[in-house]
Amino acid sequence: MSSGDPIQSDQSSVPRIHGLIIGINKYARSDVHQDLLGAVSDAQSMLRYFIDLGVPEDRFLCLYNEHATRDAILGAFMNRLINNADIMPYDPIVIYFAGYGDHMPAPEGWRTSDGMVEMILPHDASTIDKNGGYNYGIPDLTIAFLLYKLSKEKGNNITVILDSSRTGSISRRNEFQSRSSHDPNAPPIPETLDMQLRKSLSVDLPMEVEHHLTSKQPSKSTMAPNLETHILLAACDRQGTAQEITDSHRGSGEIGNPERRGVFTTALLKELQQCDLATTSYASLIRNLWAAYPKAMHKLNVENQTFQCEGRNQDRILFSVQNSISKRRIAIIQTSDKVYRVGVGSVQGVVPGTEFGLFYPTNFGESYGRIDPTSPPRITLVATDVGPTASQLRNLASNSPPNIPADAYATIIKYNDHSDGVRVWVDEKIRQDEFWQTVLGSLDPLPIFWVSSRENHDVELLFSDGDVELRGAHLTPGKFGNAHILKHALSAKSLVVILTAVIYFHFHLKNQNKKAPVREKLGIALRELIEQDSGGSSWSPTYKVIGEDLFGDSVSTGTVATLHADPNKVFGLELTNNSSENLFPYVLYYDFEDYSVGCLYQPPGRSMRAPLAAGKSLTIGYGSAGSAPFQVDYTNPKSDKEYGAFVLLVFSEWVDIKYLEQESPLENTSLKGQGDRRMEDKPTVWDNAIVRVELIKEKHI
Repeated sequence: MSSGDPIQSDQSSVPRIHGLIIGINKYARSDVHQDLLGAVSDAQSMLRYFIDLGVPEDRFLCLYNEHATRDAILGAFMNRLINNADIMPYDPIVIYFAGYGDHMPAPEGWRTSDGMVEMILPHDASTIDKNGGYNYGIPDLTIAFLLYKLSKEKGNNITVILDSSRTGSISRRNEFQSRSSHDPNAPPIPETLDMQLRKSLSVDLPMEVEHHLTSKQPSKSTMAPNLETHILLAACDRQGTAQEITDSHRGSGEIGNPERRGVFTTALLKELQQCDLATTSYASLIRNLWAAYPKAMHKLNVENQTFQCEGRNQDRILFSVQNSISKRRIAIIQTSDKVYRVGVGSVQGVVPGTEFGLFYPTNFGESYGRIDPTSPPRITLVATDVGPTASQLRNLASNSPPNIPADAYATIIKYNDHSDGVRVWVDEKIRQDEFWQTVLGSLDPLPIFWVSSRENHDVELLFSDGDVELRGAHLTPGKFGNAHILKHALSAKSLVVILTAVIYFHFHLKNQNKKAPVREKLGIALRELIEQDSGGSSWSPTYKVIGEDLFGDSVSTGTVATLHADPNKVFGLELTNNSSENLFPYVLYYDFEDYSVGCLYQPPGRSMRAPLAAGKSLTIGYGSAGSAPFQVDYTNPKSDKEYGAFVLLVFSEWVDIKYLEQESPLENTSLKGQGDRRMEDKPTVWDNAIVRVELIKEKHI
C-alpha cells in the first residue's frame, strides 16, 4: 500500500467482543459455602445479552458450577484470552464473574494497604487438591498480574464485571442472600501462592503492581485498575455486600426467570438494554445506575450495596477504546508521509510513548455517530515528540502510513506514563528556579519520565534553601533511602553529571529481559567465609564457608534480605545455573547510599569457556574461581541502615559491562567518559536476578 492510498475498511458488522463468563451456584464444599441460587442464571443472562447484540456465542467461554474450578478459571485466562490468536489488538474483552467473594489476611511479603487480600471463590474453594494442598480462592494479586499481561498482549479494552462481595461476612434472609462466604478453618495464605503462574507471565511490574496494592481506589480493591489495564464494574465497595434477590421482586421484561437474581446484574442488564452503545460511556452508565436504583433498593430493603465503576478510562464508550461523544475528540493533521500532529501534550498527561488510536467512519460520507463503537482503531500512533500543548505522532508499524480522511479523529488509548523509564518527581519550586531549570533541561535526552504525582516514582527532587534534596527509591515501593543535598554552588555541568549517574543507576537496575529465559533457573547464595589454615602451601589466604545462605528465601520470593554490617567479616557467593545454557555471569552491587555500582565478579576474558556451565555452580571469593572475597559494611559510617542490591547478570557470551560500573557521583563528578552507557547489542541469551538487601548494625550480645 502506498502512502497516498486511503485506508480501506475491513470492518465486520459483527461486534468483535470476546469474553470469559463464570457463574457458580454450587460449591464442592457446600458445608462451608452454601449454594447460591442466582449466580448461574445471572451469567447466562449476561451471555444472552451479548448474543442478542450479534456476538457469536463461540466468542465466549462459559464456566458454570463444577466446570468453574480454580485451575479452569486460571487456564481460561491464559488459553482463551491471553494466548488466543483470534483476539486482535484492542478487541473488546469482557470478563464476568458471579459467585462468592472473600477476603483473608495477606501474607507478610504481599504489601497491601490494609493487610487483607480479596479473592473470588472458584467451585473447588476450600477443598484439598491431589497433592494434599488447600485450594484457596483466586487472590486479587493473581488477577492483577493476569489482567496486566492480557492488556499487554491484547490492549486495554477490557471490562471486568464482578457480581460478588469483597468481604467474607455472611448475610442470609429468606428473600436475600449475600454473595460472600468465608472458610473459618482456611489455613493462612502462603506467600508463594500462584508464584509460578506470576513468574510464567513474564511481566516486569514489581513497582507497578506493588504500588497498585498499596494505593487502592476508594473501593479498596486491587481489582480497581490503578494502572490502565481495564475498567471495573463491581456490585459493591469493600464495605458493602453483593446480594441476590428473590424472583418475586423482579420487574417485568427482564431476561430469564430464575428464583433469585443478583441485584447488580439485574440493574446492569436493564441499563445496558436501554442505553445507546454508540454514545454511552462507562461514567454515564454508572451515573444512570446510581440515579435509577436507590429508590428501588430502598423499597426492596436492600442496603449496603453501592455499585462501582473504576478505571482511568471511564470516559470511553462501552466496550470500546473510543472516547464518548461528550468528550472532545482530538483533531489530527497529517503533516508529512510519516508524521501526524495533535493538539494535546504534556499538560494533558501525554508523554513520549503515549499511544493514540485513529478512528473515522466506515464510509467517508457517514457521520461520527455511525462508527461502530466496538471497532478497534484503524491505526495506532505513538507520541514521539511532546510539547506542553502539542505532540507529533508516528506510525511505528509502517514506513508508509496511509493518508487519512479529513474527518478522522484520535483518542488516547494508553498514556504509558508507567513505562520502563526512570520516574522522577520534581518540587514545583525547583521548576520555577531558572538555574535548576537549566540543569533539568539538560537531562531530557536521558530515559526519564517526569511525573506530576508524588507517588510510585524512582527519584524525587525537593527544594531546600536554594539547594536540592535528592532522594531515591530502593526497589521497595514508597520507601526512599537517605537524602543527599545537591549544592547550588556546584556548576550546572557538575550537577548534570551527578544526576545523569543517578538516572542511569536506576535505569539499569530496572532494566530486565521481560522474556526471562533462564531467570527461574538461576540461584545466588551469600556465604560468610573464614580463613582456613593452608599449612603454608599457599601464598594467598584460602577460605571456607560457615553457616547458611544469608539471602535465605529472598531470591525465590523477591523479598528484602537483612544483612548485618561488619567490617571484620568477609563473604563470598555461590552461583547456580539449572538451565541448559552455558553462561557468562557477572555480579554487580548497586549501593543506594552513594549511587555507586561495583563489580564483584566478571569472567576473566572473552576467550575462556563459559564459567557458569549448564547444571553447574560457581563459587566467588572461595574455591577454585580465583576471585577475592568481599566485605558487607556501611558506605557511610554514620548510617543506622543502608540499602543495596546484588545483581546477577548472565549472558550466552562474554560482554564488556564497563558501561554499568560507576564510582559514586556524589564524591567524584567524573564518569570517566563512559558516554551513553546503554547496552545496544545484547547476546542471544541474557537475563538477570536481583536480590534486595538492607544493612543493619550487628547486634552484639
